[in-house]
Amino acid sequence: MEEPRIDFIAELLRESDEAEATKRIEMDRLRADQLLTAIAILENQMNDVNELVDKETRLLEEYRSSELARLDKKRGWLLFNLEGFARSTGEKTMRLPHGILKLRKGRDKVAVVAMEQFLEKAQTLGFLRTIPESYTPDVQAVLAYIKRTGEVPPGVEFIPAETKFSYTTNGDSNGERERDEQAEG
Repeated sequence: MEEPRIDFIAELLRESDEAEATKRIEMDRLRADQLLTAIAILENQMNDVNELVDKETRLLEEYRSSELARLDKKRGWLLFNLEGFARSTGEKTMRLPHGILKLRKGRDKVAVVAMEQFLEKAQTLGFLRTIPESYTPDVQAVLAYIKRTGEVPPGVEFIPAETKFSYTTNGDSNGERERDEQAEG
């Protein structure tokens, strides 16, 4: 029973393809209802196409994510080994045929970890910036003091600079890509 209906609708769709711009389909209530049925079938087919594409897109995104994670893990292991090698040579920059390895010293930092202790001496040593109704530690002045005297004021933590590892690869496009990798100093 279903077979003739599908053939009829398929014929309607063929007719609509042929007559799309040149002629109109003769209409009555029955024919209008049949056309609505044909439209519903087309919309279902469109939904099926969208669902299929969405599923394929999800599959591709999952593939991309897992492959990139796998490749990034391998890259991380290779960078770990390159960084160890670069640190063992004592050279700051090493130029190689396929790229450059660099070790760069960062900046020393200070952090005020105990404000009350810090404030006891900060005023006399000139470590405060005066803003009306508030005090802000002048970390640059504190850092300069530590470097000059070697003494860390009370309430201050001295954070020595890290040496950061970076690399540059020579890509296929003759462009260079540079990446900094966070490293333990």
